[in-house]
Amino acid sequence: MAYRGDDGSQVLEAPSAEGPLRATFAGGRVDLAVAGRTLHVEGRTVTLGDAKNRHVTLRLEGKLVVARDVPREDLGVWIELPGPGGSAMRRIFGAQPVSLFAADGLSALKRLDTLSQRVRSALGDLAGDIRRAIEIGRGLDKVLLADHGDRYVVYARRLFRDRARFAMAIYRDGRVVVPEGKELREFRVTSKFGITVRGDYVRFADQQGIDLGRVSIPWIAAEDRDEIARRIGQLVHAPSPFEQA
Repeated sequence: MAYRGDDGSQVLEAPSAEGPLRATFAGGRVDLAVAGRTLHVEGRTVTLGDAKNRHVTLRLEGKLVVARDVPREDLGVWIELPGPGGSAMRRIFGAQPVSLFAADGLSALKRLDTLSQRVRSALGDLAGDIRRAIEIGRGLDKVLLADHGDRYVVYARRLFRDRARFAMAIYRDGRVVVPEGKELREFRVTSKFGITVRGDYVRFADQQGIDLGRVSIPWIAAEDRDEIARRIGQLVHAPSPFEQA
């Protein structure tokens, strides 16, 4: 549902699992609200509010992205937290869709899609070179996959941390960059068939099946880890724009 506010702002509403999700657009300001939680973005200033009317204001030092969950279709807003140990991403706001098994589940999801696209468009300038963001997993343990066009960057949460740290970067040409202590290590995978899942790890192997490296992605379900590996394989196996032409 869309309507105009008393101040001339545009308001979109969509059903969510926690009640109506409302997005308000006025000039360069975007407000989101659901179940007493609020997000206010104006310029590079972000203000978060909770159901107890407590507010925290943050100054954006990095990117802000609007992500959708695969396959659950959650909406999530993430901010980049640059630091001396490398950048991290923190999920600061989110909403879950109404169950598709509900009587109006499909129409509710379509309205959430419309709202999400409008929010992503309004905040697109804050995303920098991230073309698309996908979150995978549940609750605080969600993994963020940031699509930069030429590469995917994956962020995963560590135990007792409120943010997702850099876990790996995968380039279209097969290069993979992973953290190793305080350093970064690089290797190359040549086929999607060399990207598999073993336990909590996404594993990379050469054409002979010899390990090149592996990355721990804990705290998510096995099918979610499989989805990460599948998407990485699609990127590495995809033809270049020149080949497509």
